[in-house]
Amino acid sequence: MKGKLYLIPVPIHNEEDFNIEYTPPYLIKIVNQIKIFAVENIRTSRRFLRKLNPKYDIDHTVFELINKKSGSDDFIKILEYLLNGNNVGVMSESGCPGIADPGQKICDIAHQNKISVKPLIGPSSILLALMASGLNGQKFQFHGYLPINSSERINALKKLKPYTGSHIFIETPYRNQKVFDEIINTFKDRNRKLCVAIDITGKNEKIFTKKIDVLKNEVIVLKKYPTIFIIE
Repeated sequence: MKGKLYLIPVPIHNEEDFNIEYTPPYLIKIVNQIKIFAVENIRTSRRFLRKLNPKYDIDHTVFELINKKSGSDDFIKILEYLLNGNNVGVMSESGCPGIADPGQKICDIAHQNKISVKPLIGPSSILLALMASGLNGQKFQFHGYLPINSSERINALKKLKPYTGSHIFIETPYRNQKVFDEIINTFKDRNRKLCVAIDITGKNEKIFTKKIDVLKNEVIVLKKYPTIFIIE
């Protein structure tokens, strides 16, 4: 019998702010039964398991690293565990695996090999931001990260002007301010709105949605916390 691939959400706030109340009891029960994990960051994953269960047997647990540099051999190794009847847990460094994350490749391989993929309930900064934004939740698109280069980033934003609905972006914390300023300066339509969702579920959480022409007249300083931007 083949194993199952469990997608395990990891807290999206700082590790120091960890609150087990955000973790469903059934997730803890399943995690306690898994001994093989495919993870984006081994250190983060080990510490998360210890938070869930201080007595978790880390020393007898297998961690396979998957990231942007992972090749086909890395994924084949994980597939072999599954084909041999072992359940495997997938953990991103933060949030839900498989979304803007190397876990997507493992899910694809699992489906190709008729392996059951089991997504578990947990925090997704993307959906939580959209839920709280008050923006269009019927028609929305997730764009991932904007280009690193400033001029390319501005061009990418300009291409959105003709389109309706909510457009969702994530960004590296140290570029938060640049991205915010470029959004404000790029969109001239007075009816456009922007939601900024900062440190969701963390102790510094702040979420606000305003018309862009209103934000242009305010002094907004974004600190280096994980942030979601949504334009409508």
